[in-house]
Amino acid sequence: MTASSAPPAADTRRHLWRAAQALISLGVLALLIRDVDREALAQTIRQGHPGWLLAALVTKAASLVLHEVRLWSALPPPRPRWRRVLAIGLASGVLNLVLPGRAGDFAAVAMLRQRAGVPAPQGAAAVGVVALLEALVFGALLVGVLAAGAGQWRDLLGAEVHADALRWVGAATLGVGVVVASAGLIARALEARLGRGPLPRLRKLAREALTGVSTTLGTVRGLGRHVGLAAAQVATLVTAFALGLPAVGLGELPWMAAAGVLGISSLAAVVLPPGYGAGPAAASALVLGALGASRGDALAYAAVYWVLSQAPAVVLGVPPLAWLNKAAPGKEVSH
Repeated sequence: MTASSAPPAADTRRHLWRAAQALISLGVLALLIRDVDREALAQTIRQGHPGWLLAALVTKAASLVLHEVRLWSALPPPRPRWRRVLAIGLASGVLNLVLPGRAGDFAAVAMLRQRAGVPAPQGAAAVGVVALLEALVFGALLVGVLAAGAGQWRDLLGAEVHADALRWVGAATLGVGVVVASAGLIARALEARLGRGPLPRLRKLAREALTGVSTTLGTVRGLGRHVGLAAAQVATLVTAFALGLPAVGLGELPWMAAAGVLGISSLAAVVLPPGYGAGPAAASALVLGALGASRGDALAYAAVYWVLSQAPAVVLGVPPLAWLNKAAPGKEVSH
């Protein structure tokens, strides 16, 4: 295969994969909708509470801004101007809506390098640390939800399934915690070994990545600050989706239900873009169905979930994405 024929072949594979994802999503949605009482679903939607939905949208927008504040804070000084990093983070969030596997995060690293002058290793370290701390805090939240609502979960899922879920989520969270606790210390030690003098390119790239990690996780004060920011963002995020439950008249166990739907939807997003709606719909049917909601109520919440996951990101992210596409690359930093 020649070099000139490789890009068209890659484009073809990408288009085929996206078409397959769309067909799979349509199939999942068709299976979920097939047995729904359409009149009951329409009645549920008509009886929705717009005030709760508005509150959820505002809260979700706040969580997006807080996420990008965390990204800016995770970059080593001298940092780019925070407005530019905010624009890059919000623009990459739009890409994550339509691309599976958090591909927008890779775009964020590229945009940080091209539009803000952040070396790729430092950008990748910042994006990775932000995601790692978010996973740690969200895992701890799920453990708390499973433990605090143990009685309800055992009744709904069975004692064995509940115990397995608690064990696996707890083990995964503990593993992420160990990585977070040790990453900063290891990065500082390796960074010191590499020294400050002239370095070959590979060692220079490694030192830039290590600098990004040690800046965020290398001190107790820095680690505490970033964990606190991650906790605030995750709490705001889950609150937004919890507020979506009374928007469709489902007020029982809102935090527990929202955290469960959010967790399963995040796993589904690795394969299916969340913008297609199939992952959140299946997660809503599974979690809310286990909590006693009808299929129609679960799908009504799935529609609200989809709006919450898409609308704030699009409203806040599309203008920065258009601006970044037009703006000249910038390397200004704040001191």
